Amino acid sequence: MASNGSDRTPSPEQPPADFKTEFHPRSNTPSLFQSQEEFSQHAAATMAPNPHPWRPFIKEGDYLFAEIALQAGLNALQINGLLSLISRIVQGKANVTLQNDVDLQCAWDRAAMQVTPVPESAKEEGKTGYTNYKCVIWHEASLCIIDRLAELSKLGYKYECYDKITRWLFPLILILSADYEEQCMMSLIQGTKSKRPCPVCLVPLEELSHLAKSFPTHTIRQAKEALTIYQEKKSAGEPILKALRLRLVANVFWKVENSEPEEAVSFDRLHALHDGLFGHHSLEELEILLSKLPRKYAAQLEEQLAAFPSWRGLAHFNGILHVSYADGNKLRDLAQQTFYATLNILTNDVSREGYQLLWMLRSYLELDSLIGLDVHTDRTLELIEREQLVFRSELKEYVSRVANGELAEHLKTDWNFPKVHLWKHVVRDIRNKGAARNYSTQPNEKMHSSLKDAYQDRSNGKDVAVQVLRVDHHCLAMKLIRNRVDAEANRTQQDHNDDDIDDGGDEDALMSFSEHVKLGSPWSPKSIQSIIHDHASQQEFQGFHQKFTRFINQCLPIYLNRDQNSWKNISFAETFQLQEHAYLKVNYESRMDWWQATDYLRCNPSFHGKPRYNTVLFQLSHSEIAFARLVFMFSCNIPDFGTYQFALVRPYTANINAARSSFDNTFRLVHVKACPHTASIFIPIRSIVRGALLYPDPKYKDKYFVVEHIDGDMFCRVNEWNGRHQDQE
Repeated sequence: MASNGSDRTPSPEQPPADFKTEFHPRSNTPSLFQSQEEFSQHAAATMAPNPHPWRPFIKEGDYLFAEIALQAGLNALQINGLLSLISRIVQGKANVTLQNDVDLQCAWDRAAMQVTPVPESAKEEGKTGYTNYKCVIWHEASLCIIDRLAELSKLGYKYECYDKITRWLFPLILILSADYEEQCMMSLIQGTKSKRPCPVCLVPLEELSHLAKSFPTHTIRQAKEALTIYQEKKSAGEPILKALRLRLVANVFWKVENSEPEEAVSFDRLHALHDGLFGHHSLEELEILLSKLPRKYAAQLEEQLAAFPSWRGLAHFNGILHVSYADGNKLRDLAQQTFYATLNILTNDVSREGYQLLWMLRSYLELDSLIGLDVHTDRTLELIEREQLVFRSELKEYVSRVANGELAEHLKTDWNFPKVHLWKHVVRDIRNKGAARNYSTQPNEKMHSSLKDAYQDRSNGKDVAVQVLRVDHHCLAMKLIRNRVDAEANRTQQDHNDDDIDDGGDEDALMSFSEHVKLGSPWSPKSIQSIIHDHASQQEFQGFHQKFTRFINQCLPIYLNRDQNSWKNISFAETFQLQEHAYLKVNYESRMDWWQATDYLRCNPSFHGKPRYNTVLFQLSHSEIAFARLVFMFSCNIPDFGTYQFALVRPYTANINAARSSFDNTFRLVHVKACPHTASIFIPIRSIVRGALLYPDPKYKDKYFVVEHIDGDMFCRVNEWNGRHQDQE
């Protein structure tokens, strides 16, 4: 290494060096002493420029192309096409005149104007002939999917069933799961603006909201005869098709034996209710009403929505007036929360129309929950039909109030649209096809984006099914396995929506089940004295030591089946250790379908930065159940007796069937009231039946509404308490 005479040790007469560089001993290079100026020059000389920073790519162009391809997510077909074009340009066989994105956009526009028909098509859009043409395209394309099915429906095929018996099977189309617009295409009716807009029955447009009336249904025989007559003589067939409001197109589903599209099209909660009747109609009415009231009412509603308690799987909302939601699942959650949060705002004195809209919303929620049950009886189907008449009555009164009020020009007076009528046929669907989840579009909606990505990014546009299936088979298999793994892990690790981060404890280290309950997220053990000190500001912990001692001496004999009179009381020192838990998993048998359901509950002072103390339903006595809010969950090892799990809770009014106010009866509500903070009690963890969601009544301190629509089990329980499902099997 050139040292410029600076690689010697400086003499005493020289000023001290600014930098000393020591080399590896094996290099046999002496230490280098340099001034600031020498060091800077030497460093600059050793920092030679790298002429090939893109290595290991052979050329810079290779690197730039690879970077663009990666950023754009190009597939193999696109990469090969671009490389082929570049090669032809280099060889002089092709030329590209485009300089930038503007040039490309202009070229696309010129091509669109000259090559495609976009003005003629736009001009024809909405006309009968053009719409019929689109229907023909749709049904011809669908034939590619069901062609083999149509053949087998006539000939049948031999199949070994699950019971190892070989049978001759004839497939048919029993369910068509689709939104309303797709159902119109499938059944080939003329749609929402026609005189007969229902894909199932011949209800006139002006009577769609008359749910008490029934009308003849469409049939395949009807449609075939009308089309045959038209083909033989246009003047004779045209009036028949017009009366039925059918399109002049042969239905592809006719090719599948024993399959009628009119019977197969099924009620879809997601589009008809959550995204339809509520999201695009009732919610819009509510927003208009609020916009016409003083601003304080909208601000109050948004504040009360934001205060809605957290619950696993429930979306939370901070706004309603200036936010739009396209997700039907969120609109389902918003309907529930809006009802409770608006009860003290849209009173009859503030808005007669708004008050009546709440009555409609209450009936809507009842119907939505009834339809959403996974198990039905004759009783639940009867309740659906009865509640539909209630909804019709409330809707009629709402229209009357709007028509006679000051907001008639702003609010809806004509509710004769398909989505207010479609649930007229839901009982028929449930009887013929089972629970509504069997024909929900929710799974299909989630597949749209993945199918689009697979087509665009993983195929060459030819033999798409084979390519996508081959590539996606592996991805799907891994996803399914991952879903199974995650589903099991999520039982103990993560909550949905705002609950997807661990609360600071280790939920993998769950304690073993005590019957149907399981504590998790253990914290470091603490003495009774430390616990009392840490919670000195909380009234629930007043008399903690004495309450705990008294509770153990009352509870333990029952646990051990001992005689209370002969029981020798146990005392606990202030140093006695309790291990706090912030998480509880509760398995219970659902009243809806008698299958096991699970609640994931929290008792944590800082869950995602805010307190989270869930409410539970617990067995107060052999015949009584009550609500309580979790305050402190813990396990403890009692010497000579073993480890037990308990919770300190703040109970609510125990008698759920107590006399209710006229307001509660009107809106079919269940109210509970919290006991004073100092009235906290200990309960065994195993006495907890399930979790519960309570919404604080904004009008009354320490009063809460029981939110019954969070799941089928709670809905069934509340209706039993109200005496409405007593004869359900």
